[in-house]
Amino acid sequence: MTKYFSDRHFPVRPNLEQLRHQAKDLLRAIRRGEPVAVAELRKHQPKLTDLAEAKLADVQFALARSYGLPSWPRLVTACRMTDAIWRGDVEAVRKLVLKDPRLLHEAARGRADSNWGPPMSYAANVGQDAIIQMLRDLGAADLQHAFDRA
Repeated sequence: MTKYFSDRHFPVRPNLEQLRHQAKDLLRAIRRGEPVAVAELRKHQPKLTDLAEAKLADVQFALARSYGLPSWPRLVTACRMTDAIWRGDVEAVRKLVLKDPRLLHEAARGRADSNWGPPMSYAANVGQDAIIQMLRDLGAADLQHAFDRA
């Protein structure tokens, strides 16, 4: 996973609804021409030259990058994964991993520099033994990291 420079702190337990609202607020600020919002969009979405053409998807991409994630879809996945782990929702975690098996080995929070590690380690951090076992059965290999964090 590529490491992206982050301007913002991505929470340990991100709230997807709050991030969606944040993207909409940022889009409104860009449309009003607020310098900080415009600078953030230009920094993380430099190919967009005409601010009048900025769409929510452009702002979501820039927001994800400002949090150090590669894209908005990866941010959404990180939110869903971490939420499911915190809630102990084994089936939701299983569905996410079966949909994209790379998630077994990528940081649960979507950031390569996260010390919370892949989903199995993240689950160990919050004491979700059933999720740890299910991920192990699916081929998660970060055993030492998970045990060190448990």
